[in-house]
Amino acid sequence: MNQTTTDTTVRNMAGEPTDPSRDLVAVAVRGLVGGLLVGTGGAALALWVVRLILAGAPASDRPVATGPAFYVLTLGTMAAMVLAGTMAFRWLEAIDSPFRRGTLAMVAGMGTFVGSLIVTVLYHVLGEIAGLGIHALLGLAVLGLGTGFALGARRPRYGRPT
Repeated sequence: MNQTTTDTTVRNMAGEPTDPSRDLVAVAVRGLVGGLLVGTGGAALALWVVRLILAGAPASDRPVATGPAFYVLTLGTMAAMVLAGTMAFRWLEAIDSPFRRGTLAMVAGMGTFVGSLIVTVLYHVLGEIAGLGIHALLGLAVLGLGTGFALGARRPRYGRPT
């Protein structure tokens, strides 16, 4: 009794089942960009709090390496990076491979540091009004991405009833 079964499931190069009707590239881009925007917004918020703390301080040519401003900036940036990775991981739910989701989430988290550097330059060049503008733009962008996810960007994963 030699029975042969034919597996008709479409698989990718890693052997994972794939559904050709799903556009996972769009999901990956939205998840990555969403994580970056959320993380950069968190880093911008930390920078804004630091500027509030240092608002009454006398001008100095030495960087602030002690006190609450240092800890708010350092821990706030790290928290923003973790938030970016967590949100990206959550928004990448449609990707079945946890390793791919995790890698893309780490890219979003590390990219948040670059976003925080850009926000720092904008704060110094454009001033306090730029900070409020940055928060407004990042908030609108995240809201737009969130609306895209709510309107069907996330599709059910394999094994879940549809």
